[in-house]
Amino acid sequence: MQSFESNLNHTAGRRRRSIAVAVALLTLAGFVYAQEAKAPQTVIPNSVVDVGRVAKGEAIEHTFEIRNEGTAPLKIVRVKPTCGCTVAKYDEVIAPGESGSLQARLDTSEFRGPIAKSIRVFTNDAGNPELSLVIKADVRAQIDVSPGYARFVVVHGEKYGTRKQIVWSPDHPQLELTRATSPYDFVEVSYRKLEPGDSDYRKDSNRWQVDVTLAADAPIGPMADYVRLTTNHPRQKTVRVPISGIVRPILSVTPQVADFGRRDPSQEHQATLEIKNLSSMAVDVESATTDLEGLEAEVEAVEAGRLFNVVLTLAPGREKGRFRGKVTLKTTSPRQPVVEIDVTGTVL
Repeated sequence: MQSFESNLNHTAGRRRRSIAVAVALLTLAGFVYAQEAKAPQTVIPNSVVDVGRVAKGEAIEHTFEIRNEGTAPLKIVRVKPTCGCTVAKYDEVIAPGESGSLQARLDTSEFRGPIAKSIRVFTNDAGNPELSLVIKADVRAQIDVSPGYARFVVVHGEKYGTRKQIVWSPDHPQLELTRATSPYDFVEVSYRKLEPGDSDYRKDSNRWQVDVTLAADAPIGPMADYVRLTTNHPRQKTVRVPISGIVRPILSVTPQVADFGRRDPSQEHQATLEIKNLSSMAVDVESATTDLEGLEAEVEAVEAGRLFNVVLTLAPGREKGRFRGKVTLKTTSPRQPVVEIDVTGTVL
């Protein structure tokens, strides 16, 4: 009888433990489900906005509404605007059932015609982690400029010429230019109203000629900026004309630095520099010298007056460590009689 009662109690105990485990599992499942059920849900009532026709140069500003129709906070992790778009500010966290905003600005100065610029929005909404907001517009120039840019690719000290621009307004025939500003002191900008007899003159509207001239002593290097024109147009007070290009040296050196890298001191090493004459006049490289002991420089004419190689030979036996010096070229160019080239390297 005791054995039967003992078995009965043991069975009842197992049942109670099984029930307890089942209840615990159900409770845990309910908790997990409840946690999973708490999630943000992103809703954007109008993700694409079309502002229609705008004047070139006009800034478009728009505020997008972002709703959170979920049960957990919506977090905007990152925004990535495309070219021309900037994001002024946005709500980083939006509470459940609430709405937030994202303020965008689009600069139309560099665009013309129909455009569609997007902003990518990344959130913690697992069902919709990446969204796209789009601003559309039809950018129309209130003032036309032809060709619309001034580009110079020239050699230092040579005649550069002038880049002519014709400026007019399709909807404001009484256009007046009141000022022209250059971005560089070596670029001159002048303007005048076209008169009858000028090839680009039109009697139905004021047309203006803007001349952009690069000075003969313009420094060597790249250019990238804008000529700014001030006008009397009621909707476009300023016009930007891109100016770009480069003033090249008379003698171009490739590579620009003679770098021997890391070298074994027991061996002889060589490096070759290419010297190219970019000017219209013939130039010869007469000699090459160096201030580094154990380094020799020899000039080889590949094409007389136009192209040369300078062969650098590093003799064995240099002391260990980093070395630095210069190679000096003497040329027949009155504008660039001397060219200096840096030399670097390390002896192991």
